[in-house]
Amino acid sequence: MDLNQVLEELSLVDTKEKLENFFQKYLSKKWLLNEEFSKMKDASIEEKKILWAKLSEIKTKLNEEYSKKENEISILEINLQLSKDIVDISVNAKKYEWWHFSLLAKTRRDLEKIAQNMWFTIDYGHEIVTKYENFASVNIPLSHPATETHDTIYLEEQSPDWENFVFRTHNSAHQVQDIQKYWVPLKLVSPGRCYRFDDMDATHDVMFQYIEWIYIDKDISIAHFKNYITTLLSAIIWRKVETRMRPCHFPFVEPGFEIDARYDIIDPKTWDTSKSNRIELLGAGMIHPNVLKEWWVDPEQRSWFAFGIWISRLAAIRYGIKDIRYFTNGDLRFVKSF
Repeated sequence: MDLNQVLEELSLVDTKEKLENFFQKYLSKKWLLNEEFSKMKDASIEEKKILWAKLSEIKTKLNEEYSKKENEISILEINLQLSKDIVDISVNAKKYEWWHFSLLAKTRRDLEKIAQNMWFTIDYGHEIVTKYENFASVNIPLSHPATETHDTIYLEEQSPDWENFVFRTHNSAHQVQDIQKYWVPLKLVSPGRCYRFDDMDATHDVMFQYIEWIYIDKDISIAHFKNYITTLLSAIIWRKVETRMRPCHFPFVEPGFEIDARYDIIDPKTWDTSKSNRIELLGAGMIHPNVLKEWWVDPEQRSWFAFGIWISRLAAIRYGIKDIRYFTNGDLRFVKSF
């Protein structure tokens, strides 16, 4: 095989197709050099040494030149494509789109800011807690229907004490640790995601944003609570809010009640003001003495209240959203409209 002749043939290659044909002819498994190597079986030992050295040199040189040609053709094709692409430098660049918080994140951050202005401490806790933390620590019996799998999402992992882990169904799940961490008197806010098996509709979801408020001090009454919640709702919804308290049972409070709110609705066309229907926004109450005892707080010396709010529902009222599933369905048309 004449190496110079082969290299001259390679120098005439100017497309990928021709380069592939050259590869199949000289460098593939059926390459021509195989014929030269096969001739060595009839040669003497001394001739084999000379032929092997010569053919190895040809092979090495051919591979080097092939790699160079391959790079050369790739560059030529790129330059050819660039020459076809017309770039008009006079066209204005695409405008940069400024980022912004989602409506849920904006509402949560505003709630946290209001809480800080009211001298509340913010603690996010953990989304994965033990069954004891989620239920027994807040006076929910382990025989309660809420502990069943149709309400609570259980994990396969267990704690070192062989206790089941669950996705928290409410932000009260880490109150014991918060009391031990900050002690009393305590003003604490716990925002974050909660999880429940629930039928998804315009006002319910499997995962939802929730925020819980706890206030423990001396001489705290329901009147303090009502003042706090009316001030808070008016500040976060950006309009005057009327609240109504209804008796309700929650295992971790006594007495317990639900809060219905009614607020002003302004017609964007006529600017007429009307009252909305009452909507349930939160559950609340005076923390149950059994819960305080679980936290090692003397219920005879302290008084308290707690309440929890669905951030999703607040955001829906605030921005006029009729279905909370819009917040998490990933529709960019909805996201970019705010």
